[in-house]
Amino acid sequence: MKRCLMALSLLSLAFLGSCKKDDDTSIAPPRDYGEQYVTDKADLENYLNTHYIVSVDEDFTIVIDSITEANPQTSIWEQTEYPLMNKVVTLDDVEHTLYYLVLNEGAGENPTKYDQVKVAYRGWKLDDKQFDYNPYPESFNSLFGLITGWQEIIPLFKTGIYNDIPGNPDPASFTDFGAGVMFLPSAFGYYDSAQVNIPSYSPLVFSFKLYDMNIFDSDGDGIPNRYEINPEDGDILNYDTDGDSIANYLDTDDDNDGYPTRDEITIPGTDEVYDFENIPTCSSGIKLHLDSACHQEID
Repeated sequence: MKRCLMALSLLSLAFLGSCKKDDDTSIAPPRDYGEQYVTDKADLENYLNTHYIVSVDEDFTIVIDSITEANPQTSIWEQTEYPLMNKVVTLDDVEHTLYYLVLNEGAGENPTKYDQVKVAYRGWKLDDKQFDYNPYPESFNSLFGLITGWQEIIPLFKTGIYNDIPGNPDPASFTDFGAGVMFLPSAFGYYDSAQVNIPSYSPLVFSFKLYDMNIFDSDGDGIPNRYEINPEDGDILNYDTDGDSIANYLDTDDDNDGYPTRDEITIPGTDEVYDFENIPTCSSGIKLHLDSACHQEID
């Protein structure tokens, strides 16, 4: 998963060097997001109108194929068994529509983009060529570290039910897990950064199964990442309440008062921390771990 999904690759520059007599090279600037989305949207909608769902089995594995003159079918766009859904997301001031199919909603919990997830998946391009496949995920991955499209679509689904029967020699399994297909414009994949078997500016398709999740706490301060976000815009990177240039989700002392956040939110007389909503507030009305004038000393 890390090879193809890590959002870090979005930070790498795609070098489109043009050789010159003086050996200078130039880096082509990324395409305009608005202009590229016009192309991506047309290509994605053409795919949805020229492909159909062949089958969905009891394990929510989907098979999709092309419609041909010799094989006329009801397109993904027009079929109603799994109605085509969409989510509108603004990225770099451009409004994008992300299309997706719900094969199964799931019976567990919805992760946030700041949690860890265990997801089986298959990824392919609009030419139907597969570029990655992981049917048996063994570990959790931080959703915040994956491509933007996953961060937007996976939280719309719920995890499955873990089944491990004592004494049964069969391996544990998940049932009633969230499963779907997402159709992503290139800005929600890798955009101008080419990957192995993925050219730059490629819209992508992923089928996926959301088995499990962990509520993740990057800095181990007792407050999960999902609660250390800016209440104004929901961003995790710009939420730095003490102004020390360390975002709260990576800061073990969120108010920079010299008392670790975990100590301040530990329930007196125990080793347990308060649930986020139960963390006491100071006279200022601010939770005690965010107010440098207010702290809880631990014996």
